[in-house]
This record gives sequence, structure tokens and C-alpha cells, in this order.
Amino acid sequence: MPQVNVEINGRAYRLSCGPGEEEHVISLSRRIDSHAVTVGKASTPAAEAKMLVMASLLLADELQEAEAKIEALGAQLTQLKDSGVGGAPDERIAEMEHAVSEMLDKAANEIESIAVELDKAV
Repeated sequence: MPQVNVEINGRAYRLSCGPGEEEHVISLSRRIDSHAVTVGKASTPAAEAKMLVMASLLLADELQEAEAKIEALGAQLTQLKDSGVGGAPDERIAEMEHAVSEMLDKAANEIESIAVELDKAV
């Protein structure tokens, strides 16, 4: 199992992760560290624990806001689907293809009628 070295609040930690997840774990640790810096450096273990709790709360707040936005977007999508506005892209394309096909058939019939009229006239 791969291991990575990360630094949070000036302290180095060696963590295990899944294969291919190394960069992701490092990226997450940097995000936690940036929140730890926002909260402030801790000089004692008790203060460090409190600082990490505060950093975790900041991350949880970001996550909750993102989840609320996703839920709102999902509700909007459901509302659009239920209202039938526009239809699905594939359905609209099929409708347009059908309309164009009908117009071409109509034009072909008119051209054929004109050709028949011209033949009669000649």
C-alpha cells in the first residue's frame, strides 16, 4: 500500500493510501493545512487539537454548502424534466430531424408536381 508524507500545521505525517491516490491525499492535506493556518498556529497539543477541530468545522461547512447547491440544482433539473420544457436533447434532435424530413418530402412533392406540369406544357 502506497504511503505519502503530508504536513499539517507544521507537523509531518506519514499516511497510507490506495494505489493512485497519493496526489489526492496530498491535495486534501494541503486543504486541511490551509484551514489550519486560517484558524491559527497551535503551540500546545491541546491548542492543536482545538485548531484541527476548527479546521474540520470549516471543511464541514464548505461540504454542507456544496451539498446544498447540488441538491438545489438537482431539484431544478427535476422540475425542468417534469415540466417538459424543451424535452431531452435527443428527443428535440429527433423532432427536428422529423420536421426537416417532412419539409424535404413536401419540397420533393412540389418539385415533382412542377416537373409534371412542365412535361405537360412541353
